[in-house]
Amino acid sequence: MHPGFGRESDMGKRAGQERGREERAVILLSGVSSGFGREMALRLGKSGHRVYGISRRELNDPELQAILTGYIRGDLCEPETAQRAVDTVLAEQGRLDVLINDAGMGIGGALEDTDDGQLHHLMELNFFAMARLCRCALPTMRSQRRGTIINISSLGGLVGLPFQGAYSASKYAVEGYSEALRSEVAPFGVRVLLVEPGDFQTKFTASRKVVGEGSPYAPYCRRALARIEKDETGGSSPEVLAALVERLVEREGRRFRYTAGGLGQRMLIHSRGLMGDRLFLRLLRWYYMGRC
Repeated sequence: MHPGFGRESDMGKRAGQERGREERAVILLSGVSSGFGREMALRLGKSGHRVYGISRRELNDPELQAILTGYIRGDLCEPETAQRAVDTVLAEQGRLDVLINDAGMGIGGALEDTDDGQLHHLMELNFFAMARLCRCALPTMRSQRRGTIINISSLGGLVGLPFQGAYSASKYAVEGYSEALRSEVAPFGVRVLLVEPGDFQTKFTASRKVVGEGSPYAPYCRRALARIEKDETGGSSPEVLAALVERLVEREGRRFRYTAGGLGQRMLIHSRGLMGDRLFLRLLRWYYMGRC
C-alpha cells in the first residue's frame, strides 16, 4: 500500500472512517473540465480524495464545483500555469501526493498537411505541459520521499496511427519520458505510471482538429477518421478508465503500463511482436484506409 494513503482492509476501512479525510490523497489533475479528467475528478472526489483541477476553461459545471477541493484556471501551454497550480496545492494542503497528467488535444490529417504551428501547439499541450508539471511537482515529492505521477498516454503512443500521426508522435514522447522518469525517481520513493486508453466515448472525438481539406490525402483521411470516430463513439465509458485510475491511486501498482479499452483493440496492439511489423502495419493500413 502506498504510504500515507490507500484503500484500507475492512478493519482498516472502519478505522479510516473515524479518522476522516486525513489519509485521503491530495491530487493535482490536469484537463479536468471534460472527458477522462472530469470522470476521474468526480470519482476520486467522491471517494474522499482532495482533488485540485487545472483547466483553461471557466468552471461552469455544478457537479465538478461541488466535488473539487480547488480549481486553477490557466493555460498549460503558458509556463507559469504549472508552477502556480503546484504552489496553490502546497499553500492550502502542505503536500502533494498524486499528479495526474490528462490535458491533451488531437489533430486529424496527413502529416504532410500538418504545419509547424499546428505541430508545435499539439506537442506543447500533450508533451511539454506534462513534462513541466512533472518538474514542478517532483521537488515536493522527493522531499516527502513519496508520491505518484500518473501520465495518461494512449494506445496511439504504441502504434503510429495513420492520419493521427501527430497525436501518436506526442504520445510516443509521453511514453519515452515516463519510462525514463520512472527509473530516475524510484530512489526517492516516487512512482511513475502510464495509462494507455484505447477508444472511449468522450468529447475528444468532436473536439479533434482536422487539417488538409482538399489535400490529395483527403479521401484516405476521411475514411480513416470515419473509422476512428466510429470506434470512439462505440467505445468504452470513461468511467472505466476513471475506476482504473482510482485503483492506481489507492493501491501500490507493481506494473508500469496499464492499458484500458476494448479487449480486441488491446489484443491487436500487443500482437505486434508476434506478427512482425510488415504484417501488422499492413493490417493497420487496411483497417483504417481500406484497400489502397
